[in-house]
Amino acid sequence: MPLLTQDGETVNFYDDLIDGRIVVVNFVYTDCPDICGLSTARLAQVVDWLGDRVGRDIFVYSISLDPETDTPSRLKAYAAAFGAPSGWTFLTGTRENIDQVRFKLGERSESLSDHRSDMVIGNAATGEWRRTSLMGSLVVATTDVLELDPAWTPPPQQALLDHAPMTVTDEKGESLFITGCAACHTIGRGVRVGPDLAGVTLRRERGWLETYLADPSLMLDRGDPVAVELDTSFPDVRMPDLGLGTEDIADLLHYLESQTSRLGSPLSDVESAAHDHAGHHGHSEDQAHDHEHEHEHDHGSPASGEDRDARVTPDGHGHTHHAGAGAAATN
Repeated sequence: MPLLTQDGETVNFYDDLIDGRIVVVNFVYTDCPDICGLSTARLAQVVDWLGDRVGRDIFVYSISLDPETDTPSRLKAYAAAFGAPSGWTFLTGTRENIDQVRFKLGERSESLSDHRSDMVIGNAATGEWRRTSLMGSLVVATTDVLELDPAWTPPPQQALLDHAPMTVTDEKGESLFITGCAACHTIGRGVRVGPDLAGVTLRRERGWLETYLADPSLMLDRGDPVAVELDTSFPDVRMPDLGLGTEDIADLLHYLESQTSRLGSPLSDVESAAHDHAGHHGHSEDQAHDHEHEHEHDHGSPASGEDRDARVTPDGHGHTHHAGAGAAATN
């Protein structure tokens, strides 16, 4: 079954991509207003955790459900937005071929808005196939993929705990940020897929933030100038409509405010940091505010060299607005 990669290369889906391999397959479309961006951003986290196994032992495929729109060049921009490494291939093709592939893999939705958001994972050599969720625990999803390799040995439980990517406290809004936003946004560490959200509750009016988080697509359709600016700045991945309720939005904004406050704590609260930066003078709050407007994404404490490099990625996975996956592409 011939398909096209994001580089315009014609490949046979089974013979070239599946046969004898451990694979991860999901379905997306680049103009998705719902959760495609979020699910792809979360898949990007799984890919990152799989490390150098991707492209060597494990191969990842994202297949477009809208081949008429998703040309190879469009998929290439989408892949770049998420920092897709070699070994993660985005695929399109004719409608007939795409439909045959997706039906065989159990994706049989009758409309784009109803398509599955999980992953098909399998080992074609052993014949083991299953599904795993991208919207649940990504540690579980990553482990599900690794378990398909008969040679993989699970790390000790303590090692998993020692390397846990995030620790969730009981702070209001934190779990919502982690599950809905963190795959695409940071707070004070620079652009990821979408804009850095440090200070966003200071830059934007509360009412605007509430309306945008409730229905970003509607604001864009109405020509809201800030929504249009974000869409232009981040064109490759759409800010999804996650169906947040009033209470969810309030909790999320509370968390963004609290994290921004921590980043802007007085220097007396971070005395140890002063010793590490002898000879450097802190900015006053007014100076920091002026600096924020001069450098839109340079919020909070200085980013590492790696984070600075991340800011200049084409999309921004910097999701450039279409800040895609995050529930709060509101910079």
